Amino acid sequence: MKKVVFFTMAYNAQETVRRTIESILGQTFGDFQCYILDNGSDDATEDIIFDYSVKDDRIIPIHINKNDPTNGGAFFHTIVHATNAKYIVWCDADDCYTPDFLYNMISFAEENELDIAACGYDKIDGLTGRVIKHRALEKNMILHDRAFADEFIQYRGFISYLWGKLYSISYLKEKRFTGTPKKERICNDTIGTLTFFKKAERVGIYGKAMYHYYQYPNSLSHTNIEVSLKSYRDLWMATREYLEYYGPISKLNEDFLYAIHLSLVDEAVGNIFAANMSTKKKLKLLEEVFSDPVWIDTRKRKADPMFLNLAAREKFIVTIQDRISLLPEIKMYPEEKQRLFAHIGIL
Repeated sequence: MKKVVFFTMAYNAQETVRRTIESILGQTFGDFQCYILDNGSDDATEDIIFDYSVKDDRIIPIHINKNDPTNGGAFFHTIVHATNAKYIVWCDADDCYTPDFLYNMISFAEENELDIAACGYDKIDGLTGRVIKHRALEKNMILHDRAFADEFIQYRGFISYLWGKLYSISYLKEKRFTGTPKKERICNDTIGTLTFFKKAERVGIYGKAMYHYYQYPNSLSHTNIEVSLKSYRDLWMATREYLEYYGPISKLNEDFLYAIHLSLVDEAVGNIFAANMSTKKKLKLLEEVFSDPVWIDTRKRKADPMFLNLAAREKFIVTIQDRISLLPEIKMYPEEKQRLFAHIGIL
């Protein structure tokens, strides 16, 4: 019986999957198995995974012929209900863990009787290797009871992804987490993680950054704008429902929800401007973003000044309007521009 199982899903990851596997095999705590699903790749991903499995029997290759992003959730839950391991860990096929991840997280989870343990991370530009964001805490956190709501602002950034966490298998089995997402969206892992946290009794945040998350320009949020816009709305609603689970949402947490929404809008708008599409299509998608009732509430909300992006809304709005005015052939769409400006509004 292995104490831990890793799960990784790879699709056309021949350039990165070695880094992922090496980081898993390089753990100072070695009592694990690692299931790696080749999700219908048409490059050398399957061969690379198989070669590692020959060299180290802790690597267990799985192959299916057709790529489907929802396969990840299905196989994850299958492994949960089939294994007799104590913990499971998710790792994306272009990311990696530091060598001390398992040792630190298992010790942390067992000392504090945790259902889930999360750690800090570094977000890295996959093309340059530059650290874009370093998320860490000076002091570890233990969450239980009302702390899930009261400390939400402090820990929310650590729970946005399936990766970077140690999940108790017995906890996942007890709560009967099953199934796969029914629709395509980029935030299924984040919404799934919120569900895991919502039903947990004790969760810990280990402050050290022990996961390296590599971000690339060809990610789904950049290449499928329509899907990403719907996903942002789903994510915001799921986050609100998460907080409502613990009772009435405090004024500060509600302010934070709108700060989160503004961050999602900022990301969505940036992806639209950067996309290779016509000005007419960009105007249509921008109107979709700014006609959302949540945007209207975000624009008007009187929030605590600690939320700097909300405090700088006027500058944000002016910048967006300036960027719209500079779009190619924008003069061909005066009505669309006027209508969009009305949605964006002024404070």
